[in-house]
Amino acid sequence: MQKYRLIIWRHDEMLGFFETETPRAREAVDQILQHLPSREGFRVEVQTAQGERRILESGPDGLRVLGTETLFKSAALAL
Repeated sequence: MQKYRLIIWRHDEMLGFFETETPRAREAVDQILQHLPSREGFRVEVQTAQGERRILESGPDGLRVLGTETLFKSAALAL
């Protein structure tokens, strides 16, 4: 299952981002992109997960994961 992030701008102002990792994530991304047309000033950067960074703690009881961060890379999607 692929994880996607959409970074959304309108008139060169970043509005925010959306992440999805559902079984039908690609279909969800396609639907969202259809509702954000460039003719109305929208620009969307599509990224896909390419890995993960983990923050670990080492102690007497072994290793423990304190946190994770998904690493994304820009992707070109064909609609």
